[in-house]
Amino acid sequence: MLRTIFSSVQQRLGRVTTNTTQARYLAEQTTKRLVKGDILKDSHGKIVKPIVWIDCEMTGLDHNNDHIIEICCVITDGNLNIVDKEENNCYESVIHCDKSIMDKMNEWCIEHHGQSGLTEKVIKSTKTKEQVQDELLKYIKKFIPDENVGILAGNSIHMDRLFMLKDFPKVINHLFYRLIDVSTIMEVARRFNPEIVTVFPKKETAHTAKKDILESIAQLEWYNEHYLKSAQETEQYVEMRKREIKEQEAQNLLDSVEKKRPASDLSDSSETDAKKRKTESEDSKN
Repeated sequence: MLRTIFSSVQQRLGRVTTNTTQARYLAEQTTKRLVKGDILKDSHGKIVKPIVWIDCEMTGLDHNNDHIIEICCVITDGNLNIVDKEENNCYESVIHCDKSIMDKMNEWCIEHHGQSGLTEKVIKSTKTKEQVQDELLKYIKKFIPDENVGILAGNSIHMDRLFMLKDFPKVINHLFYRLIDVSTIMEVARRFNPEIVTVFPKKETAHTAKKDILESIAQLEWYNEHYLKSAQETEQYVEMRKREIKEQEAQNLLDSVEKKRPASDLSDSSETDAKKRKTESEDSKN
């Protein structure tokens, strides 16, 4: 059964070859399309609804004692088009940590960071976290100069943000306080649409910052296409609600005017209404 489902998903997503994982395929195709896409900009030339995708690799998950050792940032517009058209399409950097710190990592980190080559890169790197913070902030401001505009995004991005609050506070202060956490959509789907979870594109879990980001973007694009409702699907409901809201606002305005009318006006109005009703009653008798 699972093989049948996986096979059908592969066919729908472009007949992925057996040697290429679904996650890698999605990330590669997303990158190709999104880099070529036209960037959404407003009348002032600023990116519309910018998203700041960040992924960190750490020495562990204790934000008080562990350290960020690798960080990558990809910026997209509100339609997930990557804004940096240069060859690398992102900012990424490795932060130096002494071998003594790397040796104290937990078994998971020692294994995976060792396999990816990150441990060696960290020890050889000469960059400090202060230097990387300044470089990253400069990179973000190049595309999003205004504060409280760019929204931080990624998978389980709250964890990255915890570390960044400690190591990169200038970057966090430049961004908006809200987050786009892609993994939240999966958790919601598990509770309200568990069947679609069986065909969700799984991450390759390469545990390198840039690959993780590209897969997160690919996942959000997939969710938007296959799970979340489109503008066309909600068009009738939106139009109905707009009419209801407009009618309610008009009623609220009338109620507000009535409340502000002087008591004398209300008294005169009541007296006039009473006379009108009396006249109508007499006419009906005649």
